Amino acid sequence: MRKKILLSILVTGLLAVSAAPSTVSWAASKSSLDKINQELKAIQQKTRAQKKKVEATKQQIASVQKQTKDLETELMAIDLRRNETQKKLDKLENEMEVTKVKAAEAQDQLDEAIDRVAKRDALLKTRVKVMYERGNVSYLDVLLGASDFGDFLTRMQGLKLILEQDTKILEDNKRDKDTIEKKKKEIDHQLTVYAGMYEEAEDLKAELDKQYKRSVVVKAELQKQEEQLNESLEEYGQQLLALVKQEEAKYAERVRALSSSSNGYKGGQLGLPIDDGLFRWSSGFGVRRDPFTGRSAGHNGVDMAAPKGTPIKAAAPGIVVFAGYYGGFGNAVMIKHSPEITTLYGHIREGGIKVSVGQKVDKGQKIAEVGSTGRSTGNHLHFTVYKNEVAVDPMPYLR
Repeated sequence: MRKKILLSILVTGLLAVSAAPSTVSWAASKSSLDKINQELKAIQQKTRAQKKKVEATKQQIASVQKQTKDLETELMAIDLRRNETQKKLDKLENEMEVTKVKAAEAQDQLDEAIDRVAKRDALLKTRVKVMYERGNVSYLDVLLGASDFGDFLTRMQGLKLILEQDTKILEDNKRDKDTIEKKKKEIDHQLTVYAGMYEEAEDLKAELDKQYKRSVVVKAELQKQEEQLNESLEEYGQQLLALVKQEEAKYAERVRALSSSSNGYKGGQLGLPIDDGLFRWSSGFGVRRDPFTGRSAGHNGVDMAAPKGTPIKAAAPGIVVFAGYYGGFGNAVMIKHSPEITTLYGHIREGGIKVSVGQKVDKGQKIAEVGSTGRSTGNHLHFTVYKNEVAVDPMPYLR
């Protein structure tokens, strides 16, 4: 806040200090006027250059602040992506754990199936072998020991059924083994896919972490740069304020030099700021009825009603110390004529100011045109005379 106030003062400083009437010592001679003008010009050049430095620094600060804001948005986006990636990693990790359990269960089932097949295969081979020989008794003896042909067929059919049943059990076990083995391969494949996805997510998370760290470093650098620029801006502002004060002092010196010349204003009657016959007196100095509130209020000058665009003239020779918008006076011009006397011309029309600060004017020279800017209810000139910084009735000076 302090810096903003300082900058505002710097922008308006020249106008404010120039607009306030001041008592000065009028000791310089006319011979020093050229030198004063040269010095004043040099100060003005430095002032313009300093203002450019201030504006350039303000633009740099605005640029850095924009970069910082964009970076903060980027950091937020990276944070969101990091959160999403971490959620993905957590989900994949859970799925991998579940899949590992399934893979272990499938491996146990496969091991059991392989064992069943091996045992059944061994049993079948044993039975085939003992069909021909089992110790001292062969399956052939069992067949030949039949009491008749029917008994023989019965015994043959029984042996066949036993063999077919064992073969079927073996084939079922093999199919069971193949199914489990296929399921195990599918689970292992899924586990490999999850592992690949997890690795990709980890790589993305690592890259996002790097981006975040880099952005944090850049943000810190931008903040440091902004602090340095603000320090420079305050320094430039102080330098500009010093130049403004030098310029004001030089203007005062110039007025003193002019006062010592034959063209300087040395008191006496002021000329009418609007030619006689082109205006009418519409309000006098002192207490009057305020046209806006209807209440009694002080009026620090006189009003001269005239058509818009009517020429306004300098009441006496002097130096323009203000030319611009001046609050309730609207567009206004102030001219310093002597150590004691300053005049103000208010409510000038838009674009109606015809002089600039620091300009020397002669009595009767056109300085502006009548208007109705500021706190005004119609086209007129508000004319104030300041004596020793206090507004006084202009009429004794005009008549």
